[in-house]
Formats: sequence, structure tokens, C-alpha cells
Amino acid sequence: MILGVDIDGTIKDTQRAAIEVHNRVLKRDVKQEEVKEFYLDKAYGLTPKEASRLWRKLEEEIYSLGIPLQHASEVLNELVKQGHQVYFITARPGFPNIVQVTKAWLKKHGFPYTGDNLIMNSQDKARKAKELGVELFFEDAPNHIENLVKHHVPTVIVDAVYNRKMPKEIKRITDWRQVYDLVEEHINQKLNET
Repeated sequence: MILGVDIDGTIKDTQRAAIEVHNRVLKRDVKQEEVKEFYLDKAYGLTPKEASRLWRKLEEEIYSLGIPLQHASEVLNELVKQGHQVYFITARPGFPNIVQVTKAWLKKHGFPYTGDNLIMNSQDKARKAKELGVELFFEDAPNHIENLVKHHVPTVIVDAVYNRKMPKEIKRITDWRQVYDLVEEHINQKLNET
């Protein structure tokens, strides 16, 4: 099975790293539990444009920090051992420094990065998933989830406070170890359809 896996908020606690960096730079003390949305602008009292400009300045540091979500690396490595294929598909910009930081982070934390299974600057993840033949996509960002579902890419929500209003019928995980059952279920469902 071909799996599409987002990075930020899906296998990496990027929001925690972003809050840490924003707090230091803006001399603030915003707590992660106070941030209820995907973007940080409201939490810091910034306009979307100000927040976007600040993110662009800080993103290399933000992307280099942060810890993997618990069990994400071990589960993805086990799935690769079982014969599944993993593509990391991210909307992170494809600037050389951001590509390098992303590759280094995946390697450092033991993810099954092969050198050719990282897709950067993917603003339309549904289109990219279709091109690659992705059979199950793991995502946290509401706008990407909506687009994937709209284009009939089987999608699993990686739980976050900012995506809890997504439709209940979309499968959701709160722990990466739940992925084994979802993959098995998806394989069985496909077998029953043939």
C-alpha cells in the first residue's frame, strides 16, 4: 500500500516548536493549550499578513526544532518493513535551506526517508497523492483534509485541537499505533471490493 504522510502536526509537533520560537522572539508567554487554531496569528494578536511574514523569517528554526509525535517513526518504519511505501508530502516551501532542514530532521529522528520519498511545496496534496497512487493519506491541517476528501483520497485525520470540528465520518487517530489497524482495514476493504 502507498501511504501519504504530512509532516507538520502529523509526525512532528511543529506547533510546540513554533510557539516556543514565537514566544522568545515576541517576548510573550503563550501556552500551547491557548492556541486553538492551525495558524498562530490570533494567539499572538497578529494580522494574517504579519504572522505569515514572521513565520517566513522563523521557519527554518521552527522546522529544525520539535520532537516527533510519539510512535510515528517506529510505526512508519514497521509499515515499510511490511512492504508498504511511504511518501512524505508537505506544503513546506521548497527553498534549499528548508529542504535540507526537513531531510536532516527526518534522518535524525529515524523516519523511513529514502532520498526520493519527500515531496516539498505541495499546496495541492490531493493532486500529488493521485499522481503517486497514494491509497491512504495522514494529515492534520483542515484545509488539506477537506481537499483530499473532496478529491476522494482516503484520508485519516491526525488529531489536533484545531481539526476536531472536521466531519466525524473521516477516520481519526490519536496515537500512531492505531495506524496498523487502519492499514489492515483499508487492505481488507479493497480486497472485498474486488
